[in-house]
Amino acid sequence: MKAIKQYSWVVKIVGAALLLALALFLEIGNGEGIVIPFIGAAIIIYSVIRLVPFVKTQKNDLIKTINIIEITVDIGIGLVLIVVEMFTKADLGVWFGYLLGFYLMIRGTVHFYGVSLGAEKSDVVLFIFHIFALVVGSYIFFFNGGFTAGILIHIILGFSVAAGGYLIFDGYRGYNVYRHQKTLTMPDTVKPEASVGDKPAVVIEEEEPVQDQIVS
Repeated sequence: MKAIKQYSWVVKIVGAALLLALALFLEIGNGEGIVIPFIGAAIIIYSVIRLVPFVKTQKNDLIKTINIIEITVDIGIGLVLIVVEMFTKADLGVWFGYLLGFYLMIRGTVHFYGVSLGAEKSDVVLFIFHIFALVVGSYIFFFNGGFTAGILIHIILGFSVAAGGYLIFDGYRGYNVYRHQKTLTMPDTVKPEASVGDKPAVVIEEEEPVQDQIVS
């Protein structure tokens, strides 16, 4: 664990490079063919992860049923994003915006409905996230159906640049600390003697030849 913590700056720098490289690839290459299935997979994974713990811990049957229905709908949205983009020649176009907006809307609505009934608790992070989901989802779904995967790629690029910059700065600080700690463990001067085993090696100095003096 100590070694992992000591070299965590390497992981941060490599992670920043991968994050920026992926964002640039999405921006320059065929990003739409990748980002849509990625969003679909993320929705499905998040929904499946929520399912079992939520059913086991939620005591309100009404809220439990509503969330199970929502999770089922979410999985359906994720499957549509994956199947249509990867296994058909159809183009989702503006339907990507409608599906994503609808997903964000129902996620925010179901969360706040459970909170309003006292069956769910919310903190600052969850409150901000679900307010964001409601506002952005409603805007995409009702006012701007033209939200496409290309726009999402621009957002991902901006986020990646900000997150990559932070990781690089944090990695630089970690490397700076690593170098200072390494310098403290090094001796100030290097001794001329080379040790052989446990005994110091004897350094033999060659004497300069004495020139014969010629007496005139």
